[in-house]
Amino acid sequence: MSIKTISKSALCAIYKYSGVMGLQEFLARARGRTFASVLLFHRVTDATPEDGLTVGTERFRRICGMLRRSFRVVPLAEVVRVARAGHVIPARTLAITFDDCYRDNLDAARTLADHGLPATFFIPTAFVGTDHVFDWDLGLPRMRNLSWDETRAMARMGFDIGSHTVTHADLGNVGIEQARHELTESKRVLEEQLQRPIRYFAYPYGERWNLRPEIVPLIREAGYEACFSAISGVVQGGQADFVLPREAVPYFPSVLNLELHLTGCLAWMYALKRRRAASRQRSSVSRSALLPHSVAHS
Repeated sequence: MSIKTISKSALCAIYKYSGVMGLQEFLARARGRTFASVLLFHRVTDATPEDGLTVGTERFRRICGMLRRSFRVVPLAEVVRVARAGHVIPARTLAITFDDCYRDNLDAARTLADHGLPATFFIPTAFVGTDHVFDWDLGLPRMRNLSWDETRAMARMGFDIGSHTVTHADLGNVGIEQARHELTESKRVLEEQLQRPIRYFAYPYGERWNLRPEIVPLIREAGYEACFSAISGVVQGGQADFVLPREAVPYFPSVLNLELHLTGCLAWMYALKRRRAASRQRSSVSRSALLPHSVAHS
């Protein structure tokens, strides 16, 4: 473990156990700042090093333990309800989601069940029960996809299943008719395989440019009650947006660091970093403007 990681973990511990974190949360709620978070995972495995998509199995168990102890983990439907109703959101409310139908999601579901935590798994239907490998996984150890029997087993365990299109299509690039097919066919197949309504949709890749505005009405038309991105942010009571944000679980140095992030207590630090970065960029542009043209563009 690096000195930097140890230092961050120590600072997080001081922040929490000194009472500063609790005071900051209290003041935020007193000002009416209440919110829920929706977490986004992809795979839980030890077959490949942790990265932006991967959480190791032991760290996932520790995350689940922390969430069980310290947060109010609810079904995704509850987050959608409070977003539409405008009610005050209870402190530390969050939901858990997974994307992409990796087979290790079944083991993650068992870990979640052991901790009594609900979750929603968003499935691209064309890849279930196939040997399909995503482009970004080429060169990595082989990671199996869920079968339909395994997906049904997760549903029987009480987990919600949502749509992630048919072919993991980029809805920022496909035509209207293909988008309509990706939305309606994935919903039809999931409902046929699981014998239950499919209420929620998460669009692949998840950035703003991966969902053209004209596609959003098609998501409603297909019968989905809400859509989820991978854009960082929180869900607030009374939020009327049809497309809601999710927090992709990145590699924090410690589970405690993740806890502080999810409470919102580090928002001031992120804002300060953004202001400093913007200030440095403005200073760099200003200095470049003062240089002779041949030097500034060398």
